[in-house]
Amino acid sequence: MTAHSRTTEAPATRVHLRVVEPGRRTTLRQIARARTRREQLERLLLFACLRARPAVFAYWSAALIHDLPLLNAPPPTVHILAAGSVGTADRGVVTHPRTPRQRHQCHHGLQVTSPAQTVAHLAGRTSFVEGVVIADHALAAGAFDERAPLATRTEIIEAAELLADPGERSRALAVARFADGRAESPLESVSRATMALAGAPPPELQVPLHDLDGLVARVDFCWPALGLAGEADGAEKLLHPAFNRSRDGWDVLAARTRREQRIEAIGLRVLRWRWETGRRVDRMSTFLASEGVPLDPRARLAELGLRP
Repeated sequence: MTAHSRTTEAPATRVHLRVVEPGRRTTLRQIARARTRREQLERLLLFACLRARPAVFAYWSAALIHDLPLLNAPPPTVHILAAGSVGTADRGVVTHPRTPRQRHQCHHGLQVTSPAQTVAHLAGRTSFVEGVVIADHALAAGAFDERAPLATRTEIIEAAELLADPGERSRALAVARFADGRAESPLESVSRATMALAGAPPPELQVPLHDLDGLVARVDFCWPALGLAGEADGAEKLLHPAFNRSRDGWDVLAARTRREQRIEAIGLRVLRWRWETGRRVDRMSTFLASEGVPLDPRARLAELGLRP
């Protein structure tokens, strides 16, 4: 990887070009306005090129490198580790303290904190809901076992226990213990987290249902004692080829209707919700209560190790 500057002939315009990978150049101004993950990675590659000493990326910068899902846009700052730092910010770069027990690795040609450390760092700094989304993804093998998990629960817990701030350590540990790699989409992770914060009893996850004809479905959530099944209706499942098998939209909807009828024939009523309900605790609470799900927020928060 190389970096160089070039000044155009126009007297009032100076364009600094950077080679961020073979055959691709970008300008500092374009990078500053970056919105896509590729452009954000280019910014980190350029930052690493221009430093005299290798940078170890952490927090949100590490999440971009590991391709961890974020509910909210990452901050525009670059986050790195440095020995002896107490957490400083200067010219768009946030430096976090680096301890001897922290591990890092090389990914995309960049030095970065391990996935487990990255999850623990962000779980301590973000909301419980966003932390669960990140941790679930790190633990998951994918909806169709198409990839290896990025980290184990033990690794995330060990990384969380290294956090110096007591509040961050407590939140990260709560996320690590609650996280579940069976979540097949960010909406499922969000929904499970907001259900818990709303005080709902823990649902069973990815439950296969059968009738006399065989497998009916594998539902996202299930409360057998309440006679309820829950489905987080994001677009991922309907669009994934393993679900729709190249059928057109009408066939997919017809198949889903037949599937739901078979589930109800087993004795389970199907609840469905989308992002606007799943990501907000108040809306999830109202929705679940209207469907007869008993809620006890104080008890659930205590179980999670979170403060009311």
